[in-house]
Order: sequence, then C-alpha cells, then structure tokens
Amino acid sequence: MTLLKLSVTTRPMTRMAWGAAMIGVSVLGSAVTVAAQQDGRVFISVNGGLQASSTDFTDNIVFTEFLEEGDLDTAYSIDSGAVIDIGGGFKLLDNLGIGVGFSRFDTSNDAAVDARIPHPFFYDRPRSIAGSATNLTRRETAVHIQVRWFTSVLDQVDLSLFGGPTFFNLTQGLVTAVDFSHTYPFDEASFTSADTGDQVASAVGFHVGADVGYFFSRYVGVGALVRFSGATVDLVSEDGGTISIDTGGFHVAGGLRLRF
Repeated sequence: MTLLKLSVTTRPMTRMAWGAAMIGVSVLGSAVTVAAQQDGRVFISVNGGLQASSTDFTDNIVFTEFLEEGDLDTAYSIDSGAVIDIGGGFKLLDNLGIGVGFSRFDTSNDAAVDARIPHPFFYDRPRSIAGSATNLTRRETAVHIQVRWFTSVLDQVDLSLFGGPTFFNLTQGLVTAVDFSHTYPFDEASFTSADTGDQVASAVGFHVGADVGYFFSRYVGVGALVRFSGATVDLVSEDGGTISIDTGGFHVAGGLRLRF
C-alpha cells in the first residue's frame, strides 16, 4: 500500500530571486564591455574544487490511514562534494572592483525513513516500519554578486578579498510517501519502498572570500579560491509544513586566472 501523494511546489521566490540575479549579471556584462577598453582591468576565473560542508535536516509528515493519523519521519544527511565555479568582473579603481561568480554543487544523498502505520482494525495500535530512500537529488546553484578589494603581494601574485549577496537556487529530493505491506492479522507491517519527488526553491544569502592568483605571463595564471556562503531555503513538506534547509558552505577551489 502507498501513503500520501506526491506534490511538487515551486515558490514565487524562485522567479523573483533569479530575475534579480540575472539583472545584476546583465548590468555587469555591460560594464565589462566598457572596462575591456582599459588594459588589465577585466578578470576571469575558472575553478574546480570542494564544498567542504555537510548539513542535516529532518521532516515529519502526518497522514491519515484507516481513519487514523499516522506519521512519517525522514532524516536527511548531505555530505561534502565537488563544486565548480566561474567568475569575472572588472576593476573600477586600482584596488577596487566588482564582479559576479557562478557556482554549482551537485550530488545525491540517502535518507533514513521511520513511520508509524495505523492498524486497520484497532485504534491506537500503530505498526512501526523503517527503511531508507536512496539517490535523492541535491543541487545548489548560486550567483554571487561581489565587491572586490585588490592588492599585489608580489610582482606576479595578486590577492583579492570579496563579499556580497548570493542568490541561491536549491533542488532537493524529498520523501513524500512510504510503501508498505501487511498480512492478516495485520499486527505487523513491513517497509517496501519510499516515494520521492524533487522540490525547487530560492533564497538570498551572503558570501565572503579570498582569491590569490599567480600570473606566469601578463594575462594568464593560476590561482586558488576560498569562500564561505550561506542562506536558509524553505521547502514545503507533503503535509504543508515548512522544511528549513541550509545551503552553501565552505568552498576551496583552484584553476585558471585570466586578465586583460
């Protein structure tokens, strides 16, 4: 038997937040075109690295089965994983600039499931079942709007510190129902599987970080990035409750540096 039905909710915040982020990117792109006429003011970075943060969250769903309420608990654990990062911008002054970064963290996670299933004949005699849901989607896409401060540590080494708002978009797989089996006299039930579905929502947070680049020619170099970003995204549980999920975390990445 299957409890509950799948519903996927997309919050209005998704369009609003990403609309604002795209406007910021468009404005920056126009400014970069102007800045490109001034030598050495445009910078670009391409990085690969690690989101070295983990997060846990839980969900409780109350449902009705056999004219009685039961409930379903799900515990989610998101581990660290690979992240990609692309950024660019331009210097307004020798030591001051603005930029935009794009990062994506994409992984899958498992969740532990526990449920209390009402008895079909006897009131207040729930049967407990337990199992797991596997390969749940976790995708964090972020647009980081940056103010940067630059300094030259050595002739070929540049350091920049940056910070600003971050627009997060989260896709998260959630358990929406459990399948179970039972046979007469129905005193016990067995977990069969978990039904899942993806939810998408957005939030605005922040980021701070530092970037160091070593340039072995006038325009080309390599570098390293450290950044902490964060926001809380609210998803809607299957029974209408709110699931608050932390996004972002500590990024360590490295890759190509360009300036022109």
